[in-house]
Amino acid sequence: MVNAKRVVKKLPALLCDGDTSRREGYNAFMRYRFRLSRLKRRSPERFNTLTVELVGVLEKIDQALQEVSQKR
Repeated sequence: MVNAKRVVKKLPALLCDGDTSRREGYNAFMRYRFRLSRLKRRSPERFNTLTVELVGVLEKIDQALQEVSQKR
């Protein structure tokens, strides 16, 4: 089961390429965090729709992984 709140919290880090502890990665992380908060504030319906779609995809991946592990 995928926790939607945790996905929203971790999303900026997932969108970043590279190490977020270095300056360039940290700047990208903060930029994504700001953009996501702005999207959430300006268009909450769209943000929620995208979040639900993302959680659905992650649940499908989780379910497929569980099926593969059960077959072994």
